Amino acid sequence: MIKLTKYLLVTGQIARPALGKVSQKINDIELEIKPLNCTVAALMTTEFIARELKRELTHEHELCKDDTIIIPGLCEGALQPIEETTGCKVLRGPKDLIDLPAFLQDEKEGPQETNHTHNSLTMEVSPIQILAEIVNAARMSDKEIMQKAFYYRESGADIIDLGGDVDKPFPRLQTVIKMLKAEGFTVSVDSHQQDDILNANQAGVDLILSFTSKNLELARELACKVVVIPDDGEDLESLYRNMEQLDKWNIPYLVDPILPPLTMGMAEGICRYLHVHKKFPNCELLMGLGNVTELTDADSTGINALMIGIAGELKINYILTTEVSHRARGGVREINQARRLIHQAISEKRVPKHLNDSLLTIKDPTGNPYHRTDLWEMHQMIRDKNYRIFVSDQIYVFNAQSFWQGASAPELFNKLNIKDTGHAFYLGRELEKAELALQLGKKYVQDAPLRWGYLNKEI
Repeated sequence: MIKLTKYLLVTGQIARPALGKVSQKINDIELEIKPLNCTVAALMTTEFIARELKRELTHEHELCKDDTIIIPGLCEGALQPIEETTGCKVLRGPKDLIDLPAFLQDEKEGPQETNHTHNSLTMEVSPIQILAEIVNAARMSDKEIMQKAFYYRESGADIIDLGGDVDKPFPRLQTVIKMLKAEGFTVSVDSHQQDDILNANQAGVDLILSFTSKNLELARELACKVVVIPDDGEDLESLYRNMEQLDKWNIPYLVDPILPPLTMGMAEGICRYLHVHKKFPNCELLMGLGNVTELTDADSTGINALMIGIAGELKINYILTTEVSHRARGGVREINQARRLIHQAISEKRVPKHLNDSLLTIKDPTGNPYHRTDLWEMHQMIRDKNYRIFVSDQIYVFNAQSFWQGASAPELFNKLNIKDTGHAFYLGRELEKAELALQLGKKYVQDAPLRWGYLNKEI
């Protein structure tokens, strides 16, 4: 029989019952819980843990050198004192008990499985490239254009798209393109103006959007790729004729079958992409998402994740996006995260779940683990006046003398009768955070910030 590696879970007296309940959900791993002589686990230092383990681990309770000790994630100090005292491998566990099963599973699977762990994405480059459009660039100063371009590049954009006016030329277009190219940007131009198109070509632009039969002849004068679209935005037969003509002229191109807004033909638009992909599997496709993200009153994170998933299935090569309206702010970063998530899911032939949670911004991947009975048990064990705050079905605040529950920060704060202004400020801030977590269904941990996905991180 293969001996299972044993994990010794070090904890404090208050967290012992909750840790016991969580450990019951963990299978195929040999666990032992070791509560030390400390009420609050987070207050234990590694030096304290080393001393306590040295005192309590007698000859009748010896650790095997193959065992692993896991200490609470909020414990401060280097792990070396515990390792030297016990001779065992020591790990700092998660900050929240609810994350312990996933933590142990990852540890059991080892480093070869890290690409499958929560919040771990492969570094393999997605085949999707992002075009970030600077809308109305002709009306912006050179400084404003450069600031927007650098912002988009830092957000993950591969190509900066200069959007011109529909009925007016872009007099400084050549200057702007050369300025961007000098900073290493790949540049595309979206214009219907013949002079703009020719000027962009002379300035060394990399891509020009968009051509129909009305201006297709102009593509013969260009040295860059072009984007071809249907004549009326929907007619695939006209699109195929335009593609055929470009092939005869040996002009490289991308195909954009056009994606309409939601409720205005988006499903048909997706079908057009599917038809083109099946008919021309080697053809490079471009999909614009602005019609969807800019024109839908819903959080863009989920919309972008869904649309990039569809783009991944359709083998879309380029995604064009904008950040014009306030609701679409951060769209490039969201698409950058989504393309990595979708690329890994497709590569591994799995659903895009439990790979990375950066696109879960409003909602959290896990909730609050404690029930009222758990919190009441903690309250019974506490011997000090410091307030603990938890969120479950309501907000709970308790210390040795009091146990309060409610749904709003003012309601609970008024019950606490705090005299010290610094302490009142601290508790008021924490209760407001707890109320927000309760309203949104987010996980609340006292003294820790709420989680907002990619908005919390430098990605």
